[in-house]
Amino acid sequence: MRLRALFVLGAAFVAGDAAAQPSEFDWAHITAPGNRPWDRGEGLPGTVNGRGSVDYTFYMSRYEITTAQWMEFINTYSARADRPSWVRLPYTWGAEVDPAYSGPGTRYRLSNQYVTPGYHAVSGISWREVARYCNWLHNDKSGELAAAERGAYEASTFGFDAEGNFTDQLTRSPGARYWIPSYDEWMKAAHYDPQRDYWYLYPTGSD
Repeated sequence: MRLRALFVLGAAFVAGDAAAQPSEFDWAHITAPGNRPWDRGEGLPGTVNGRGSVDYTFYMSRYEITTAQWMEFINTYSARADRPSWVRLPYTWGAEVDPAYSGPGTRYRLSNQYVTPGYHAVSGISWREVARYCNWLHNDKSGELAAAERGAYEASTFGFDAEGNFTDQLTRSPGARYWIPSYDEWMKAAHYDPQRDYWYLYPTGSD
């Protein structure tokens, strides 16, 4: 299944350690561990009363993953003779095949069809691809194939059981440095104001 959605990252660093935060991301530090959960009963899809409390601090990327960020990841594994089968292109992004590259594999470059192609948000990425992206970041962007297989998520779990149910490890591994934010983390980062101890209906900081 491929998600027609943009995505952001969650991350863990030593609080206040700017050197530990990769410069290509703009991070928001989500504080107030143990905040009270959502209790407004409306405004968000689904049943959310009692959700949104997170008992640790973390970081959330302020913006969607860009073409430039995703292209670096794709090129790491697509420009190889043994290109992994999971390397697929997004539905939309600001990159194109690089005609000046002769192999192995395929390399991509920013497209001149956009004014600022590197900032074009990436959409239409599968959950498993994002999980591997988190693994790659966790492993300091190593070019080894194994760097995309474990770290934040164990890719060997990606599959189905005899009844056709997903067997994927959905919760990040202990010690993960980057991960796909949980629903509670996203709720808190987008709607909770720790200064007022208040839940906003909209992620724009208003009701």
